[in-house]
This record gives sequence, C-alpha cells and structure tokens, in this order.
Amino acid sequence: MRPQAQALAVSGDKILAVGSDQEIRALAAPDTAILDLQGRLVVPGFQDSHLHFPGASINEIDLHGVETLKDFQQRLSEFAKAHPNLPWITGHGWGYSAFPNQTVEKKFIDEVISDRPVYLLERDGHMGFGNSQALLIAGITSATPDPPNGHIMKSKTGEPTGELKESAQELMFSKIPPRTLQDQYESLLQHMDKAAAAGLTAAQDAYTNLDVLPVYERAAAANALKLRLRLAPPILANTGDAAPPKHKLDKPLTEADLQAYKKLRDTFPGPMLKLIAVKGVLDGTVDARTAAMFEPYVGGGTGIPFWEQEDLNNTVALLDKEGFQVMLHAIGDKAIHMALDSFEYAAKTNGTTGRRHRVEHVEVPLLSDLPRFKQLGVIASTQAMFANPDATVLENFADLLGPERASHADSFKIFDDAGIVQAFGSDWGVFPFEPLPAIYCAVTRMTPEGTPAGGWYPAGRISVRAALRHFTRDGAYATFDENTRGTLTPGKLADFVVLSRDILTIPPAEILNTKVLLTVMGGKDTYRDRSLP
Repeated sequence: MRPQAQALAVSGDKILAVGSDQEIRALAAPDTAILDLQGRLVVPGFQDSHLHFPGASINEIDLHGVETLKDFQQRLSEFAKAHPNLPWITGHGWGYSAFPNQTVEKKFIDEVISDRPVYLLERDGHMGFGNSQALLIAGITSATPDPPNGHIMKSKTGEPTGELKESAQELMFSKIPPRTLQDQYESLLQHMDKAAAAGLTAAQDAYTNLDVLPVYERAAAANALKLRLRLAPPILANTGDAAPPKHKLDKPLTEADLQAYKKLRDTFPGPMLKLIAVKGVLDGTVDARTAAMFEPYVGGGTGIPFWEQEDLNNTVALLDKEGFQVMLHAIGDKAIHMALDSFEYAAKTNGTTGRRHRVEHVEVPLLSDLPRFKQLGVIASTQAMFANPDATVLENFADLLGPERASHADSFKIFDDAGIVQAFGSDWGVFPFEPLPAIYCAVTRMTPEGTPAGGWYPAGRISVRAALRHFTRDGAYATFDENTRGTLTPGKLADFVVLSRDILTIPPAEILNTKVLLTVMGGKDTYRDRSLP
C-alpha cells in the first residue's frame, strides 16, 4: 500500500486502483469520467465515531456559541417570537460560562418567556434548565427529592433553581411532547446533508433509540442515507436504559433479554446500517460534577458512578459472551477504571479476545490505567473538540479538576504514546461534527482565535497525520470495517473526500480555511462544491 499517490480509479462502489497519473489514465475507457483535481489532497472518508442521530429537531433552538446572558436571552426571545405556536420551547447547546458565576437559574428564562414552558439542555446533554412554567408542569417543588443518579438543584432556601442534572431530567422529559417520526426523519435528512458537506461518510450513532429505527429504515429504503451508520442501542435491553435507575440492577440481564438485539444484529449487517455494539453509561460529566472521580473536585464531591461494579462486570461479560461490542461512557477516572475492570473480567470469564470494547469520552483517565487499554484491546473513543479551550473549559471544566488532572484531560497524545487505538468523534450535538476544525483543535489545543498562546496544556497535541488517522482508519477499525474502508486501498469501498488544501503540509492555523470540495460514498457524490466542474 502506497503512503501517497497521484490518482485513483473507481469502478462501481469500490476503488479499482491507486497510483501515478500515468498508471490510472491507462485504465480509463472511452466513456470513463475523469476529474482533474489539480493536485488537491484526497483522503479517506471521515468517520465520526461518536455522535447522536437523528439529531435535534428542526423546531428546537440552537444555543451553541452563546457567550453572555444577554446573547442567551436575545436568542431565546427571537426564537419565541418566530415560533408563537409551539406549546413547549426546547433547545440545546448552552455552556455555563455564559451565565453569572457559571450558574443557571429559571429567572434567566422567566425574564424572557413566562407564558410557555421552556426547557434547554446544556451542550453535553447531561443537564438542563427550565423556566417556572416548566417546573410547574413537571411538578418539581422544594419538596421533590433527588431521584437516584440525579440532582434537582435548589437555592439556599430550598427553592428549585430550574437546573436538573442527569436522571432528574426525566422528570421534565416525561412532560415534553414526544417528537414525531416525521420530524425525526426530516431532521435526519437535514443533518446528513450537513455531515456530507463536512466530509463524513460514516458515523457511529452512540445511543440508538430503538423507537427511531423506522426513521433509519425509511431513509435506507428511499436510498437517502448519506452516511454508513453504525447503531448502538442501550445496554439494558430489558429496560431500554443505559444505566440502572438505582445503581443496582433489580435482576441480572439474561440471554433471553438479548434476543431482540441478536435479531437486530442479523437484520442490520451493513454496509449502510450495521448493529454490532451496545451502549452503557457509567457516569456523568465534569461540568456537572457528576463524572465519577477517585479524588474530590475542587469545591467538593466525587461525582456519581451509575453502576455497581459487580452488576457491570456480569452484564458486560454476558454481552461479551454473546459477541457484542460494548461501548461504555466513562469520563471520570473512577468510571474509566470501572469500565476497564469490567472488560478485563469479561475477557477472563469468557476467554474471549478481539471484541474491541470501547471507552467513550475517556476524558480524565488515571495515567496508570493507560497500559490496560492496549493489554485488553480496548479502544479509546475520544472527541477532538473536547480539547477546545473555550471559556467553559477554562473557567469551569479545568477549575473543577484542578491543575494536576486538567494537565492530562482530553490529552490525545497520551493514548497515542501508549499505543492505544484511538477513534475520533464529535459527540454531536454537543459539538459540531466538522472534522477539519476538530483536527485543528487536536493539533494546536487552541481556539480558532489562537488562544491561549502555545495551546492549552500543549504536551497533549498530536500531529495532523495522527488526527487524520483517528478520523479515518482508526474509526473504521472501531466499527470492524477496516477491511472494507478507512484507507484508499484497491478493493475497498470508494469513500473519500477532496480537500481544498493539503492539510498535511500547510501551517495548522490554515486548516481552518480548508474546505471540503467533494465527498464520495460508494462511488457516488454525496456533496460537491460549486467550484468543481
């Protein structure tokens, strides 16, 4: 396999050959379409190894990028006026740094909208806050206790502030009108268009609601899928949950509980829709102080481990025995350690290897745990944009961890140095799914504005080539697709992207000015820039 070549030939949905201009032109027939890319860089199609499709409703407010309370309230007011008939206003994307003292309160919404219920998710989805109307409908009062695995934030007087963390959000979700399948279908099509324009040809849906399967099947039947989607339903097939509601399972998972998942695995073998994995959640997030840590956060608390280790071990071992890949959301060092312990237990109990189990996010690992990833064959499913040192990261995330832990948080270099397979994703809609800005972030550990100078804990930076590998070859490996895609190799699927500039040679800052000109999946264009013929 050549590390770099001048041209490639495509036949049907596969790559026919890769080589010099002369070699490839010799293969052309009289009716062969030839596209001269004028020396532009062609890379394998990008895979987002952790996102959440179908994505936000087309009728929700997007609060990503809001930097101040004034901005937040203005955007909320404008959305409410533009959507006067929505019975509920919902949305997502805000960060704590936009609010005074990194604290959200219901009054910030009440001052703008008081006649309709409003509930807005923080950018990572593990917490949200609503207005007084929403709390009233949800029946949340000063007397409402915290549910297991969740917090209802209250003032010093005991009054609910409007902020709900982790499982406490279910009190609100149960009152919000459910989305229709039509809304989700329209959202999927819209978001896939944007993903294709960003150069994505494949994605791992990191928490597949089985009620939404008809949406994917409808898109597949209409030949409307622009991504190869890998599905991962929640780990507890018998309850539909990814974490036990009370830390402890009421009863163990059995082989009978997995029959539906086995059938779905046979139903969706690929190449467009594929189900090989299940998803569990072991803790929350650092920003909410719910990521499970061994040592306290600055200011106190060690987070919430959502599982008992014995239950986790037995559940993972059963899934491992039945041939499923297990994806475990684990952000804090304690949760990551628990995940690795469960994978080790499964391998020893079943005598299995090669399952390629994954730790999702793996933001703050114990450095002493890193060798275990390679020993166990566990994949680090990381998100490049999590290292973007914006105000929320610097003023909330890093401050809560303290310098010692923050120095290696979201440090992609430590995984590469340990020889761990690392698959990049976005956790969209937490962050945008465009790979090029994410590659810039992983390489510089700076914001698009170039701050802080020299990068946030620059020892964690990686090369452009490494970041590109994590978005392509390593992503394909993480979904057991390395034999069919992930590299530009004859015989593999013709999934590739044409970039306006050679990101391997230009200064890192110029990656932000690089455009996707063409995205091809299975030999067919899914996006073509107007500048191309």
